[in-house]
Amino acid sequence: MAGTGELFKGSEGKWSFRVKASNGTVVAVDDGPGYTSKSEARSILQKLLKGDYDGPIREPAAVSCGQEITANTTLDGDLLCNGGPALIVTKDNVVLDLGGFTITGKGSTAGAPGILLRNVKGVTVRKGTIKGFGAGVAIAGGAKNVIENLTVQDNIGSTEGDFGDGITVNASNGNIIRGNTVRRNGPFAGISLVGACTKNEIRDNTISDNNMLPGEPSMGRQDMGIRLEGPGANNNKIVGNTVTGSGAEGICILPTCTDPQAGCAGTPGNESNEISENLSHKNGTSGQGSGIRLFAVPQPVAASKTTITGNVTNDNVTFGIAIDAAGTANPGPPKNKVTGNSGKGNGQFDGYDGNTPGCGSNTWKDNDFGSVNQPCVGAPNPSALTDNLTLGRT
Repeated sequence: MAGTGELFKGSEGKWSFRVKASNGTVVAVDDGPGYTSKSEARSILQKLLKGDYDGPIREPAAVSCGQEITANTTLDGDLLCNGGPALIVTKDNVVLDLGGFTITGKGSTAGAPGILLRNVKGVTVRKGTIKGFGAGVAIAGGAKNVIENLTVQDNIGSTEGDFGDGITVNASNGNIIRGNTVRRNGPFAGISLVGACTKNEIRDNTISDNNMLPGEPSMGRQDMGIRLEGPGANNNKIVGNTVTGSGAEGICILPTCTDPQAGCAGTPGNESNEISENLSHKNGTSGQGSGIRLFAVPQPVAASKTTITGNVTNDNVTFGIAIDAAGTANPGPPKNKVTGNSGKGNGQFDGYDGNTPGCGSNTWKDNDFGSVNQPCVGAPNPSALTDNLTLGRT
């Protein structure tokens, strides 16, 4: 015997219905607002009994805004969150798969990250889009996490806040950031390493148009594609990325200073990092910026023992590859090595070293530059200049 339907009038005077199985058990009740007429309720019930409503069955979302992730999780829909963090990973060795969906932050409280990895190890976050937060993904502490195949875009923090990046790693080691598309984030960087970060890899990402300040994109003078901030950002690898359209530098290692008033001597520097096989073009959209730069000013501790190899840096506003003059706080000679790179069409010089005489302790070898600021940049020694190398531009 087939199931049956019953019409009834609710306490508010509107019509509704229930469905019973052949044994009389109630299997469904309409809990909507009810119908003003009996005929309208009958029509809906008849369609239900005939099977007209045979669409997919939807379950509650797998996750909700603000949820802590403690097990392997795959999103089954987009998330729109009034603030961040939208999701917080608090358990080691879990996979958070966004399933191709988008997590979006909105409102004035969205200055926190979209996804926060809080002191965890072995976590993977992958396959989806994060936008509209103060940072897309933030790794805080922990180690050996993987952030891969994400689109991280339009995350804008405050110039006075802790966040302002697409992906940021803070005091964490051995992480891999790979295969991501990172664009229009700021005002600090597309991808950044902050604090004591060692043996991280930033690899094969596409990083573009990170040139934002809130409400004033043209003024993103500190917004970089990849930014190693430190102090103590050591033995990291930046390999195979494509970086374009940054407000300032495409790839930059900053100097360090924990107490500018007392003096910077003794501050851990950013040492022994590798920058290799990257394409860094057309950076400096705010008015100045280089493809790759080891930034320094007189007081802070400049980057040292950096290896810059096999990169191509064309058409940047200021320099192709630049090493600024080291300040007085460095504990020893910087000894950076720049080999096998090329650069053309950069605004001032394709290769630049501010250390004198003779590039100081830095080594430049086998690079293909159209213009340099001093002979040691263009060849391993001043007498090795080639005919097609120029000092400066005419």
